[in-house]
Amino acid sequence: MADNRILKLVDSSYKECEVTGRDMGGDDLYEIPVANLKLGYIDWAQSKRPNHNVNVIEIGEDYITLSITNVSRSVNGPYTLRVGEKKSYSYYFGEWSYGYTISVEEGDKER
Repeated sequence: MADNRILKLVDSSYKECEVTGRDMGGDDLYEIPVANLKLGYIDWAQSKRPNHNVNVIEIGEDYITLSITNVSRSVNGPYTLRVGEKKSYSYYFGEWSYGYTISVEEGDKER
């Protein structure tokens, strides 16, 4: 049976510009099929690199264990996620607010 799970990372950053008062940063979405994962740090297919590095520790039939290195180079986790589960974390580093939400979702049955 094909593995149709998708690992999703919402990578967030925010800061108000002192000069213009405009919001800077935002949310970026990164996705990768679990079938394409290998142990170690994920090389996302998207052209932009996230602020948070995801390290895959173990891939099981119904779970993924991973850790996340944040902007300050601290490591969060390990987290074990199954389909429908997610972990979120937010923090400040310098003048910026950062955060992430990592989740595993069921993909299309045709994958």
